[in-house]
Amino acid sequence: MKKNIRKLHESFLNAFRGLGLCIHGERNFRVHMVTAFYVTIFALLGEATAAEASILCVCFGLTMGAELMNTAIERLCDRQASGYDGFVRDAKDIAAAGVFVCAAACVAVGVCIFIGEGVLAAALQYIFAHLWVAMALLASAPAALWFIFQYGRMQ
Repeated sequence: MKKNIRKLHESFLNAFRGLGLCIHGERNFRVHMVTAFYVTIFALLGEATAAEASILCVCFGLTMGAELMNTAIERLCDRQASGYDGFVRDAKDIAAAGVFVCAAACVAVGVCIFIGEGVLAAALQYIFAHLWVAMALLASAPAALWFIFQYGRMQ
């Protein structure tokens, strides 16, 4: 029993290590994280229902999970290829297309929720009624951009 718990603990540590590697090394993953952050803020301000919020969470997980798998495939391909290899290129492009398809589907879901259900209008109404929220969102933009473009460059 103790050995099983230790193995379970180890598997979680490995998963968190992989997540950290992707956060640190993959700009596109950080783009997904920042997008999820701002979408969540707008969903809260627009009073998205629990069902809508749940759907958005599934979208975040789907897209970030696809990005994690894409990164794993890219790293394996890079390790195996000693030079240019058309099959490796195809595998990497197909994996990237998988992320694109997931992200595009999530954008469509977001449009349905934010525009179709009026969540965006409600969020904007709240922001314009409380200008400090608009200022906070604007003030957070440089930090978000730094996180996306500079965080992975830190050594």
